[in-house]
Amino acid sequence: MKIVFRLALLAAAAAFCFWLWTILFPSPEKIVLRKMASLASTATFNADASSLARAAKAGNLTDFFSPDAQIVLDAPGLADHTFSGRDEIRETALAGFATLNSLEVKFLDTTVQISADKQTAEVSCTIELNAGDNKDYGAQEMHFQFRKIDGAWLITRAETVKTLS
Repeated sequence: MKIVFRLALLAAAAAFCFWLWTILFPSPEKIVLRKMASLASTATFNADASSLARAAKAGNLTDFFSPDAQIVLDAPGLADHTFSGRDEIRETALAGFATLNSLEVKFLDTTVQISADKQTAEVSCTIELNAGDNKDYGAQEMHFQFRKIDGAWLITRAETVKTLS
């Protein structure tokens, strides 16, 4: 009986240590997934958000990108455009956040592939955008490239994916 109790206690302690290890030292995949979730949260705002809060969100949005990042948009119903660098991304976000009543951003079906050297990541997902003024931008497939820069995972490129539809 004592052996069974000790084995159960040992198994519980091992499980706790494993759980604690995954919390304190998450895998690169989990870190990138959290970044994507945080990006969606930062880009989302409601109609009650003040101009100052929107400007802060637009500024915070650039923290997810490397200084030389590019966003390439080629989506149906929108003008094709490439945004280069944090400054242009921030200015575009400021303008967009000022003109929209509200915005909800969701990343769905997100998959992450970490390179063998664990310094870059490829993320594929579907982005869903809904604006509060009843504009449903629908869903669009996206591809993100992340690079680990000074210990932080930053987006170096984001682009829409052309579909066959």
